[in-house]
Amino acid sequence: MKFATVVAYMLFASIGVAQIRTESTKSPEYYVKNVLLGKGIEVGRIKHFGMIGGMGEFHADPKIIGVGSGVIMSTGNVDSLGGPNRNPGYTSSGQLPPGRNMARIFKRGDKDLNNLCRGRTVDISILEFDFVPTKNVVSFNYVFASEEYKEYVGSPFNDVFGFFLTGPGIKKKVNLATLPDGKTPITINSINHKRNSEYYRNNASKRRWIKELFKKKSVKVAEAELRKQIQFDGLTTVLNVKVDVMPFKKYHLKIAIGDATDAIYDSGVFIEAGSFMSYSDSTGKYYDRLVKIHKTPNVDSILGKQTANTTHVTQAVDSTIEERNAIEEAFEVTDIYFDHGSFALSDSAKLQLDSLAMYLNTHIRFNCTIYGFTDITGSAKYNQRLSDSRSLAVTNYLVAKGVDAKRLKHVGYSYKNPKSDNATESGRARNRRVEVVIEEE
Repeated sequence: MKFATVVAYMLFASIGVAQIRTESTKSPEYYVKNVLLGKGIEVGRIKHFGMIGGMGEFHADPKIIGVGSGVIMSTGNVDSLGGPNRNPGYTSSGQLPPGRNMARIFKRGDKDLNNLCRGRTVDISILEFDFVPTKNVVSFNYVFASEEYKEYVGSPFNDVFGFFLTGPGIKKKVNLATLPDGKTPITINSINHKRNSEYYRNNASKRRWIKELFKKKSVKVAEAELRKQIQFDGLTTVLNVKVDVMPFKKYHLKIAIGDATDAIYDSGVFIEAGSFMSYSDSTGKYYDRLVKIHKTPNVDSILGKQTANTTHVTQAVDSTIEERNAIEEAFEVTDIYFDHGSFALSDSAKLQLDSLAMYLNTHIRFNCTIYGFTDITGSAKYNQRLSDSRSLAVTNYLVAKGVDAKRLKHVGYSYKNPKSDNATESGRARNRRVEVVIEEE
């Protein structure tokens, strides 16, 4: 079913469209499992952290961009990157996710991206997931694009992204988004019209008329079509990641992108649908391990699937994302779901909240913000009231279990920020929820 969906996307994209189409309303699980994944890969825990609207799905004419469909991650709003490109310095508006201290986390940026650009990153968007390859090589295709071309080539305003891989056979975290030398990270400064230009494509809205005069007609037409499609002033050719992996071992991939230094001028990375796959390669480093496998291992056991489908809703407030993740591991809670039109707590929800109350009563340095959500059924006024009631129901339950009410804040978000598709009943059921954010005092 997953592979058929990807094929359908690619067939649709091959028809051709005048402008790139995007959407950002589905869950991270949907984008990974139904768009990104190809054959030979099984995934476990999936997490996304970043600006609201910073990740989504795209469809475009593959003959122009080079990638017909897939996952898009951006430092701005992915729904704002469509052409025509008439603005040499476009910046879309982003929105911080809910949480009292999210601004402080975002202000410090992401440690891995900061190291790449040797500065501070903002407007970050990060997708992480565990995966198990069934073959000995993992590969995927992508395109990097930015509004910082060409004006900020060679400057410290150098938006950056990375594919950070950890796992067996890897001594330390490695960035897969590099030039063919395997060392130089791909940034505005490493691929542009002056440096490694064979990987660069110009999409600037303003052109020097003298250079345009001597271009072939076919080149002019292709560049004009590209400017109709996307807003970015420059982009790379289609680039490929290929890395040796041990078959049936668990790896972790972190896809991250951020603005460097300032929060203006969008950048994005397009990852081709279905291209994240594993395959056998007799020249690969771990091919001998693949040959020796006579009985297929239990992938669910490798991934720890008993917890892999648990959605993390706790978000700590330490100064780095790594510190935030460390606190997440201290306490996890699955989303608390509700029946249609109801704010009554189920027995399973109460069991989770009992554990949460016990944790909070023994870790008094943490406070909680409790967010209520609804599906899209009903009026805005009705859903706002219902989401308030759901967050208040969780708050009251925790107070009844001994948690100081001063440590709890409840907010209703109505049908904003859905985690699943509201067009289906199963999607609406996942949207009728409460999320709990744990924050350090």
